Amino acid sequence: MLRYFISDLHLSDKRLDLIQAFVHLTDEICQSTEASELYILGDFFEAYIGDDYQPDWMKALDQQFAKLHQRDISTFFIAGNRDFLVGKDWFERQHVTELNEQFALIQTPLNIVLTHGDEFCVDDQEYQAFRSMVRKPEWQQQVLSMPLEQRLALAQKLRNDSKNMSADKSMDIMDVNTDAINIALSANTDLLIHGHTHRPALHKDDYVPRLVLGDWDEFVWCAVMNAEGISQYQIATQVYLSSPIAIKDWSKTQYLSLG
Repeated sequence: MLRYFISDLHLSDKRLDLIQAFVHLTDEICQSTEASELYILGDFFEAYIGDDYQPDWMKALDQQFAKLHQRDISTFFIAGNRDFLVGKDWFERQHVTELNEQFALIQTPLNIVLTHGDEFCVDDQEYQAFRSMVRKPEWQQQVLSMPLEQRLALAQKLRNDSKNMSADKSMDIMDVNTDAINIALSANTDLLIHGHTHRPALHKDDYVPRLVLGDWDEFVWCAVMNAEGISQYQIATQVYLSSPIAIKDWSKTQYLSLG
């Protein structure tokens, strides 16, 4: 079994290059002769405003999810801070399985938990207040009842507000708090895999070891788990677009043995 982990693609009509990179990646997964699963750990979209918003640029994504389904490749999704409005219709249409905010992998040698990761950024109290607001069903229903144009304007405002808030904060404040992780997770958790922070790394010496997935921008990132271990790879986006190189031939940045 091969398991692929990606997060923080931030796909939109402004980044057609990253959409094409996702097409290349999923094409490779579909061509694999081994049983495979794909895990998307949040912020797949730059901003998602409701299942009724289906612009032309999303059609390429629809086609790739259809390919994954046709090849019996299970795809799983954890909402991030950009795509928490992804709803039941989208999951059913794409044949994607929605996972809880923190999800424990099964049938693995280690006890591995998956999450987007923003719930652990507790030092950023301003962000946590925002997160609490937008996760409330009442707020979400109010937004989804707005006309599409109004939702698009709100999404742009929220992105601008987020950039302005982040500009004056240190990276440490916006990073995860390891004490919060230790309190939230079971003592027998062997590994946490998350995204959100855009600080790809493998923290082996934390009380709960964690693999931080990279965000897609100038580089494309993907972690792959097989029976022996977990490897995270990166490749320059423009290089990948010019030649869809196999993931195993990308630069390996982190590795954790499962033995």
